[in-house]
Amino acid sequence: MQFIDEKGGILGFFDAVERGYPASPGVYAPTGGGDLRPAVYAPDASYAETAASAMAALFPEDFDPLMAERLAARAFPLVPEWKARVGDIVIADYASGPLGGSAGTGAAFLAGILAAHARQHGPMLLVADGAGSEGAALSEAVAGLHGLQLVLLYAAGQAAGGVKGQRLAREGGQVSLCAVRGDSRAVDRLIREAAGTTVAGMVLCAAGPANPARFAARIVELAATFSLVRTGVASDLFLGVGAGDGLGLAACLWAWRLGLPLKGIVLPVGEKGELGLDESGGSLVERFDADRPGVIRSLALLQPVDRESALRSRSALEAEGGPPLDLATAMTLVAAERSLDAGLRGQARILVPRNSDPRWDDTATGPAVGLRDARVDFEIEPTFSALERALTA
Repeated sequence: MQFIDEKGGILGFFDAVERGYPASPGVYAPTGGGDLRPAVYAPDASYAETAASAMAALFPEDFDPLMAERLAARAFPLVPEWKARVGDIVIADYASGPLGGSAGTGAAFLAGILAAHARQHGPMLLVADGAGSEGAALSEAVAGLHGLQLVLLYAAGQAAGGVKGQRLAREGGQVSLCAVRGDSRAVDRLIREAAGTTVAGMVLCAAGPANPARFAARIVELAATFSLVRTGVASDLFLGVGAGDGLGLAACLWAWRLGLPLKGIVLPVGEKGELGLDESGGSLVERFDADRPGVIRSLALLQPVDRESALRSRSALEAEGGPPLDLATAMTLVAAERSLDAGLRGQARILVPRNSDPRWDDTATGPAVGLRDARVDFEIEPTFSALERALTA
């Protein structure tokens, strides 16, 4: 599998990963073949073993077996916990780890790849928006890896939180915090401008959620999950996608194309019928639809869900002893329940991923994983020259 930008330029996996995002609008999209079925249907394989097999299936020319095993052990060590509800819905809990979210998996996968590159080609600086759980996930992913540094950018007025104090460069760690005088779009433009450049002898990599390594990790995670959940299941398998998670929807679509035994995708939509996908994920979904017209319509089960219904369902699940859900997962659970009521009950098993601890909905630090509002190291205008001056001061 390779990656292609909006202008048709094709890069190999490692080249795309090391840059992260194209300079032009949009993100790198997968292109080429691969077959996940041997990994999914491997008898008696563990979760990490299936992840390693999926990597080899997607990138046979890029990963030798030893490297695939090392990366799988690093990025996929924890098997998601399963929470069954009324038999036909299974909640796969990816947020039970110390970071309280699933972002750590892709971040660890990316950091492992870049650390291997740094050993051969020199140090790298990861650049990313630190909002939400991103700062915590990336700061933990690079911790202790020689040759990697991280700078987290925060839009004006946004709290720089979630990073442990010992991870900060001023405390001997590898992470710098930067306030940008602009909004989230200005931060995104700055990251794209920085990607692939060199500052102070370090190559800069855009390390956000749409980096090809982190997107590929989502597909690998789906393969490893399906290898477990398919055992003993004769009914069709459906997958719920969190409200607004465009990258999650795109990963499902490409995983289906690569042979994942996925019968359908359950999607919560707002009262106006809007999916509200994140920009990067929406771009990938549009490109998939352009390449394979009609597939999304055949796979997607759209269910309107309002906030009040999601909150009621979340409370009912907790009363049953289930895990606390963030709002996006709660909306997906309602969509799954309504899909069963619409005719799937007894014929399908719906997998609902819990990707985030609900405390990330309300605070910058989630489940107390780091500092609530850390002092930034520098504040800059939203230009690459300003970032370069700050990094070399």
